[in-house]
Amino acid sequence: MTPAMLVAAVQALASAAPVVNNTGAGLLPDVEDVREISVQIAKNVIKKALEEGLAQETEIPSKEEELEEWIREQMWNAEYRPLELVKGHEGNAHARGEAGTGSGRREAKFEG
Repeated sequence: MTPAMLVAAVQALASAAPVVNNTGAGLLPDVEDVREISVQIAKNVIKKALEEGLAQETEIPSKEEELEEWIREQMWNAEYRPLELVKGHEGNAHARGEAGTGSGRREAKFEG
């Protein structure tokens, strides 16, 4: 990352600082806004990389709205499976929290 790209990232984060709009507010945005702020930071950095001729991706959209949507499509989305209650005696070693703990079922024997 070049210094100009780092400055672009910092400028995007600074513009999202709550203190900009409210003098009694904090310096950093709320964690609930992290994905949208990440889009804005990425957009600034990508635009700077394009200006400097350093972008490696060849199909980056040039329109602002399309670029933001493209960035969102690149972002990882956590998807969690629903949890099921498993009674201790019914579950496997992973479910009981015993996997890899040396739960006493096997004893190491050392010769020496």
